[in-house]
Amino acid sequence: MLNLTKPQKETIYMKVVRVLLAATFLVVPLIFFTDLTANPFFAQNVLLYLLIALIYATLFVKFLRTQTIDFTKTFFDLAFFIYVIACAMGWVSAFSSAPQALRQTLVFNMLNYGSLLLFVAVGAYIISKNVVFSGTIESKTNYILLFFVWGGLWYFYPALKTHAASETFWAQLWDWYGVVLWIIGIFLGVRVLKKLTQENIFVLIFVAVFLACCYGVLQALGLDFLWPFEINQFATRAFSTFGNPNFLSSVVVMLLPALLVYFMRTDSKKDFVVYGLLVLVYVLYLSFGLARSCWIGALCALFMMWMFGTLRSLIWQRKGRVFLLTLLAVGVAYSSVYMPGPGDAISPVKNRVLEMRPLELNDFSLNIKKERIFESLHQRLLMWDTSKEIFLARPVLGSGVGNYQMAFAQHQPKTLLAYPELRALKTTTNAPHNEILFQLAQGGIVGVGLFLFMFMVLFLEVKDFAAHKKEGDKKQLLQAIFCGILGMLVDNMLNISLHAVVPAFIFWWFVGAEVSGVGKEEGKITVTANPGTKAVAFTLLVACISVCVWQGLWFASEYESFVGQKKIAAKNYEGAARNLSAALTLYPANTEAGFLLGQLLFNQQKYDQSLKVLEKTMSAASYYEEVYYQAALSALALQDTPKALHYLVDHLRIHPYHLEAYELLASLLSENITYANADEVHLLERGLALFPYQTRLWQQVGDIYQKQGETEKAKNIYLRGLMADTLNADLLKSVQKFYTQEEEPPLLAQARLLQTYQQKTEKFNKMSAPYQHKLRENIEAYVQQYPQDWNGQILLARVFSLSGNDLKAEEILQRVLAQRPDNLWANLALSSLYYKAENRDNSRRALENALFYYPKQPTAMTRLETLNNMK
Repeated sequence: MLNLTKPQKETIYMKVVRVLLAATFLVVPLIFFTDLTANPFFAQNVLLYLLIALIYATLFVKFLRTQTIDFTKTFFDLAFFIYVIACAMGWVSAFSSAPQALRQTLVFNMLNYGSLLLFVAVGAYIISKNVVFSGTIESKTNYILLFFVWGGLWYFYPALKTHAASETFWAQLWDWYGVVLWIIGIFLGVRVLKKLTQENIFVLIFVAVFLACCYGVLQALGLDFLWPFEINQFATRAFSTFGNPNFLSSVVVMLLPALLVYFMRTDSKKDFVVYGLLVLVYVLYLSFGLARSCWIGALCALFMMWMFGTLRSLIWQRKGRVFLLTLLAVGVAYSSVYMPGPGDAISPVKNRVLEMRPLELNDFSLNIKKERIFESLHQRLLMWDTSKEIFLARPVLGSGVGNYQMAFAQHQPKTLLAYPELRALKTTTNAPHNEILFQLAQGGIVGVGLFLFMFMVLFLEVKDFAAHKKEGDKKQLLQAIFCGILGMLVDNMLNISLHAVVPAFIFWWFVGAEVSGVGKEEGKITVTANPGTKAVAFTLLVACISVCVWQGLWFASEYESFVGQKKIAAKNYEGAARNLSAALTLYPANTEAGFLLGQLLFNQQKYDQSLKVLEKTMSAASYYEEVYYQAALSALALQDTPKALHYLVDHLRIHPYHLEAYELLASLLSENITYANADEVHLLERGLALFPYQTRLWQQVGDIYQKQGETEKAKNIYLRGLMADTLNADLLKSVQKFYTQEEEPPLLAQARLLQTYQQKTEKFNKMSAPYQHKLRENIEAYVQQYPQDWNGQILLARVFSLSGNDLKAEEILQRVLAQRPDNLWANLALSSLYYKAENRDNSRRALENALFYYPKQPTAMTRLETLNNMK
């Protein structure tokens, strides 16, 4: 053991460890109340890294002073550390095979995301497995009640907090009332951990999560008294102190079975009431958190409790109190359905349940129409399909630990191009909301195999433990912990809480606790001091100090970046540039700071500096497509055409549906034909396929081929463009130059005929009735002859509208859009028809549909702005 249980005479090192553990399990989950960084829960991530590093640093100092240290050897160690080593080898493999330009990104990927496994998970597991499982649940109700009072004191925080006297970091950080409260909280935590056992640590975790749940419930009821403004994406959800309702809900799922054992085992009425209250608040938060995957995970965890005979007998033994708690829990959960939403809105809980009602079996597919997209489902399907592509690219060792986000950005375009209706679901993520697919993508066959093997080993050991150990607190609690671990794993088949720092730490702590409790006594590994072990200890001590420095620099960078963002909002651009520059200097992987600084310098016409900043940013984050586009604009402003083209191509490889980038690329190549190569022109042809009604793009690509001397290709492009838009006179003129009258393909005569009808339609109101009737008959004959020329039908709809038959015009346009929902002209015509009928909602819907397929299309943008400005 690491001698973490309190001996008769406790050393200073163990006192420090107990203080650090109390801070880890109490302060970290609740330290969300800070606006020092743009991401409010960034502070708790940094604090957790620092505390883990300080715990290990304390132990290494202890070893160097006392000359000895003990480690527990467990059945799980081999499986766990082989898995970790395999993940690390995946990163080494990816790094060694990556181009030089990507290697800095891979290093920062390891720091930013890989450290979650290599530092947080490993750190939590090793410490936890060396904390003793005593087998006795001690009553800590008095301390829990004191924590209730301590939590209540935070209600007065807004009134009693110290207001910053200046804008400096320390002035904003320091607060007398907050410091006093944290000191009191840590003191109470240390008292709870006076006997350092897993059972007492669980009490501290229960309390911290309970307070977080209470705050989340108050938020759901509109009674937030701490946070000064809404976090928009979770404005109707209880994000609490974990920054995301899914994260706290996931932790609740894992804690609930263990808490129920505490509730059922106690003989004290006071403990019965207190633990029952904790359970009810957990259930209420699960309802208000609106995390459906957590509801599924919780049900699985509770079902597994029933499957263990020991826990089932405990439930029967305490069936009276269990029945009472079940009734209260069902009542609490059901009451949340009737809690009203903002204003007159439907209850968020009820809406969360009902929003899946329209789903049909056929909807569980990526090949789906835009109107049937259910974002929560189809974005997951998109991420899962992309994960499959990542795995297929590197099937043995995967993309490497920490590299999922970069690999996702590189492979997502393939899925988006295969399913164009999903273009609006394009996202950036560090995990695919499915842990198995994440392991498959990050670790390949080796990684996912070892991950499953690792938990299979744990399950078999728990099964063996359940079969051979006697009844008691330890057996029941350990089985409940396993149920909680399983519940969180089930939740993470649809969630990403295992990739959030605080939930991941708690999860791996529970794994370590389970291992330390169910494992057979395999003895200790005693390390004594000698020159070799001292050198290792000193090296690891330096590594812990390095982690503290790294996290300090990262936090300072995020702080400077946030100050810069606030100065941009205040239009203090010079000050913002200084802060953002400082942020990037402190931590080059601060991509948000780099992008904002690059944009700011570009707007100030400091193009050279802007390009340097953006190039530095993209070297640290090669998956950030917006940086490439901004870099292309900066290079273009510097008249560096080769660089502009290079960055545009890189941008379009990651973001295949950026219409403006295609147009800019086409313009650059048309004006600088010597730079046109096969890759760039191939990208433009892809753009034509994605945006067939952007006729100017057809003209530009055809001009490029013509300038290259590729006459046949130019001719083919012009013809395809004319086929897409037979009313485009410029394309008709361009293609006519290649043919004599005898050689002309039928499409040219067809286009000329329809353009003639269009010209007559412009004078429709000046025609006599017979001529109007004749024009309509001619267009109807055209439509009958060329049914696949949608422009003919759109023109016919216009004639019907001019004739006063708007219903027939609407019918024709709807028929066109049923076949080609991306038809720009049909959407614009339909919006005009609805606008004429003063049906603003439908007019807006048609314009939004046009902008879905053709973002920032000028006509649609202008009309939509006009509609939005109308009262």
